[in-house]
Amino acid sequence: MLTDWLVRTFVANPEDHSNARTRSAFGALEGWASVVVNLVVFAVKLVPGLIIGSVSLIADAFHSLGDVASSLVVILGFRVAAKPSDDKHPFGHGRVESVASLLIAVMLFITAWEFGRASVYRLLHPKAVQASAWLIAVLALTALLKEWLSRFSRTLGRRIGSTALIGDFWHHRSDVIATGIVIVALLGANAGLWWVDGVGGLVVSAIIAWAAWHLLRDSVNPLIGEAPSPQVLSEMRDVALSVAGVDGVHDLIVHRYGELVVTSVHVEVSSAIDIERGHEIAEEVEKRLNGLFAGWSVVHVDPVNRDHPLYAEVQAYLDETLPAIPGVEEFHDLRIVGSDETPFVIFDLKVESDDAGLVVSRVHEAVVARFPSAAKVGINVEPKYVY
Repeated sequence: MLTDWLVRTFVANPEDHSNARTRSAFGALEGWASVVVNLVVFAVKLVPGLIIGSVSLIADAFHSLGDVASSLVVILGFRVAAKPSDDKHPFGHGRVESVASLLIAVMLFITAWEFGRASVYRLLHPKAVQASAWLIAVLALTALLKEWLSRFSRTLGRRIGSTALIGDFWHHRSDVIATGIVIVALLGANAGLWWVDGVGGLVVSAIIAWAAWHLLRDSVNPLIGEAPSPQVLSEMRDVALSVAGVDGVHDLIVHRYGELVVTSVHVEVSSAIDIERGHEIAEEVEKRLNGLFAGWSVVHVDPVNRDHPLYAEVQAYLDETLPAIPGVEEFHDLRIVGSDETPFVIFDLKVESDDAGLVVSRVHEAVVARFPSAAKVGINVEPKYVY
C-alpha cells in the first residue's frame, strides 16, 4: 500500500504517535505530498480555465492553490508544535496544531467569499464557455488524484489524532466534490446553458465555506478547552480503580496541550489506612495514569469511613432520593464524621442546572429532614470542568 510505504520511508518510529518529532514527521509527509499534488492540479485547472474563461474552473483552480497554502501552514504548525517546552510555554507548543487549523479555516473562508462574488458576477453577466472532451477527462483524473490525497490525509490524521491533518482531508475532499461540480457546469455550458457556470461557481464556494466552518469548529474547541471524551474519562477511571486500595474515583480534570495531557483525579480510600499507605496508593495511580497519557497526573486522596454506623443508611437514602430532585446529576465522596448521634454529613454534588443554589437548597432540606440529628450537612457543588 502506497500510504504505508510512504510512512515507512519518511517517518522514523511511526508507531510512537505521542512523540512530538514523530507527529512533526507525519505532518511534513502529508504537507509536502499535498503541496506537490496541488501545484500540479492548480496548473492543470488554471491554464484551461483562463483559456475558455470558465469562472467555476478558475475558482476550483484557486481552491487547489489554497490547499497548497494550507499545507504549508500544516508543515509549519507541526514543526512549531514539536518544539520542547520553555520558560514562557511550560506546557510545550502542542496547541499550535490547532492554531494552524484555525489559519487554514480563515484562508478557506476568504477563498469562498472571493469566488462567491465572482460567481454572482458571472450570473449577472453570462459568458459563453466551451470545454473539450479532453479537458473534461483531465479534470476527472485530477479528481481521482485529489481523492487519493484526501484519503491519505485522513489516514495519517486518524493515526496520530490530528485535527490539522483531518482539516486538510476536508480541504482535499471538498476539492474533489468541487471538481465534480465544475465538470457538470462545463457539460451544461457545452449544451448552451451558460448560467450553469455561475451556479457551479457558487456551489463550489459554498462547499469551500462548509469545509472552512467544520475546520474552524474543530480547531477552536481545543484552544478554548473542550470537554474530554467519555472514552478518556472511562479509561482514567478504569486505570485508577485497578490500583489495590482504591474504592472510588471522582473529580476528574483533563487539560490538553496537543498530545501533552495534564490530569488530576480524586480517589477514595479507606480512612482506616495510615497516611503512608494512602500516599503509596496515590503514587501508584499517578504512575499508571502517566503511562496512559503523555503528560502528568496529580492524585488527591479522600479518606472515607464506610464503617461509620450511619454510612450505609445515608448512602442508601442519597441513592434513592437525589435522582428524583430536578437538577441533580450525581453525588459522590460521601463522608460521615463524628458520632452517630450528632454526625457531620458531607458530600460532593454535580448539578446540571443553571440555578445551582436552588438545587443545593432542596438537597439540603431533604437530607436534614431525613437525618435531623446531623450537626452539619455540607454540600460541595462541583464546577462544569470536573467529571
